[in-house]
Amino acid sequence: MIAHGHLVSEFDVAVEDCPAASPDHSFVAEGAGSRAAAVVVEPWGEAAWTATFASPDPGRRALSALLGTPSTTGLCVVERGTVFLGDVLEPEGFDVVLTPGPVVAAEELAAEAVLLLVTPWAITAVGISGVLWTTPRIAIDGLRVDEASDGWVGGVADPDDDEPRDFAVELATGQVVGGAMIA
Repeated sequence: MIAHGHLVSEFDVAVEDCPAASPDHSFVAEGAGSRAAAVVVEPWGEAAWTATFASPDPGRRALSALLGTPSTTGLCVVERGTVFLGDVLEPEGFDVVLTPGPVVAAEELAAEAVLLLVTPWAITAVGISGVLWTTPRIAIDGLRVDEASDGWVGGVADPDDDEPRDFAVELATGQVVGGAMIA
């Protein structure tokens, strides 16, 4: 079982439905169209700022979310499966994080101080100082993360397949045991 705790953040962030002015910052992933998510970020004790995050069409259902990271000032913006990661105190430093496919789910593991970004094929972990690791491909088409304990996260690769496979990933290293074993 996954203990769903939220990572502690020292800022407020929200999607801005109808921005009244041009954003302070604009971040565009390669291949992005004109659609972008507009957000307002309010770091505690600092000036608020706005930004847009544009991503390409993922071609499948994907996650859009505003997530904290293990850093109290870290923000992870997932827009249509594309990940933008940065520090709210240094907004010009947000970067696109390349993942092996669009992010379809995220798990905040507060006790382990890690944010997991799940694609249909692999998992990327974000720690206090940024990306920790990305697993090799674990599944042919679909991952389900079911539990986290004792420094490992576990789940099922290809859960809707005739032959689903259990897998486990060590949170400290990204080492994978099980899964579809795709090279």
